Amino acid sequence: MIGRFDLTDRIAIVTGGTRGIGLAIARGLREARAKVIITDIVNHGVNEGEDFSLIYCDNGKPDDISKMVERVVNQFKRIDILVNNAAINIRKPAIEMKVEDWEEVLRINVTGTFLVSREVAKVMVKQKKGRIINIGSNYGSIGVSNFAAYGVSKAAVIHLSRMLAVEWAKEGIRVNTVSPSTTRTERIKGRLDDPELKAHYEHLFPVGRVLETDDLVGAVIYLASDASEMVTGHNLNVDGGYLSRGEF
Repeated sequence: MIGRFDLTDRIAIVTGGTRGIGLAIARGLREARAKVIITDIVNHGVNEGEDFSLIYCDNGKPDDISKMVERVVNQFKRIDILVNNAAINIRKPAIEMKVEDWEEVLRINVTGTFLVSREVAKVMVKQKKGRIINIGSNYGSIGVSNFAAYGVSKAAVIHLSRMLAVEWAKEGIRVNTVSPSTTRTERIKGRLDDPELKAHYEHLFPVGRVLETDDLVGAVIYLASDASEMVTGHNLNVDGGYLSRGEF
């Protein structure tokens, strides 16, 4: 059984992978023996000497995406795994959100995810095999105040995975979503250290805590591996039971 999860020498791209969830996933794939390429607009947290290839890529710029994919193929000859993690959030009440803010969130989170998937799929179609894992969010499945653009963008990502899964199934490409709930990352760890907010989340989550970034790694490795050959178009909620509760 271990062999089915073995990613030795698989070529994996993780977008937005220099911090938070993306970096945890990149490190997890590397531990599973994949060769990992991280893309981002800046290096937030990859330590010197870590065995990653780093490529500058702005998911809001189609030329950056095509050049990134071309560079990976020129160097590694194939792409086996894509993790679309790059995303932004502009947290505002809907009534105060500017059109430019709304469009920027959808441009990066939805259009960027689609464009990277499209360019990588051109390579995977030739291989007749590939795994695409999009990082969604519980907020793509429920209503939450002040997250209108982000929630809508993640709902779109979840459904995009379904659409691409059907379209590319016969090409050997499996497309799935992993949707975390609140995760302790650099951006929000300060807020989560507040005792009142900590107690709030302990109440909301049946497991009694929010996610750590490493909690996403196992799900991604499963979906990236041969063990998930018959899983496609699926949204895997990794949320400590958050969505399973009947009340909030």
